[in-house]
Amino acid sequence: MGKWRLKLVLLLTLLNIIGILTIIPYEYALMSKESTPGNIPNYLIIVINSITQVIYMFLMILIGLRLQKRTGLNTSILNGLVYPEYKVHISKKGLINSIGVALMGSLIVVLLDVFIFSPLIGDPIKQLPSPNWWQGLLASIYGGITEEILLRLFGMTLIVWLLARITKKKGDSIPNSFYWIAILFTSLLFGIGHLPAAAQVFDGLSGMIVIRTLVLNGILGLWFGYVYWKRGLEYAIIAHMSADIFIHALITPLFY
Repeated sequence: MGKWRLKLVLLLTLLNIIGILTIIPYEYALMSKESTPGNIPNYLIIVINSITQVIYMFLMILIGLRLQKRTGLNTSILNGLVYPEYKVHISKKGLINSIGVALMGSLIVVLLDVFIFSPLIGDPIKQLPSPNWWQGLLASIYGGITEEILLRLFGMTLIVWLLARITKKKGDSIPNSFYWIAILFTSLLFGIGHLPAAAQVFDGLSGMIVIRTLVLNGILGLWFGYVYWKRGLEYAIIAHMSADIFIHALITPLFY
């Protein structure tokens, strides 16, 4: 691994640590009324979880960046910050599109929940503690940075790399279908990751609850994956962060 790659690993690791730190107030609010095993203090659980997450995310960053070369996927802006010969180019059109489609997708997600899924499923049986607005705002930074590193830089890159490796493809020779498979699969995984929380809120899982969880959490993931493919990881991070802010701070309060 070249020196510039090591710098990129460290830069992404630093960004990830920032993301993990921003989720702590949100986590603490959610745990405030929950009992812990052995009466372990909440702060200690959060510290242990955060340190563990930093370690395994560091490994995900290493692997993701290592596999990017074959796949054609990239971290276009950050590369320019650590690699002198790589020109930094920030696309205004790319930023506007990333945020604009995130806004439309966020509105679709909320409308689907309010007018389609909620009438079919009903209200949640268990109400979780509600974090303050600023805690939710900070949590959007975590979603944008840490979740995109995990799902796109690691997950999506790994899937494309595996498909390319099996078929002996590289770079421009990789068919678009490989990227779409990776986009769909990582979006599905993100939805599956939310099933335990849905089971807790609705006191179990029905077929409709599973569909709701996968659809509402997967729709925007399709866009984030596409942006990563076409623009780079940084644009996916911005799109994800924007969507979280739109959903939790701007759109949802209009309907609930």
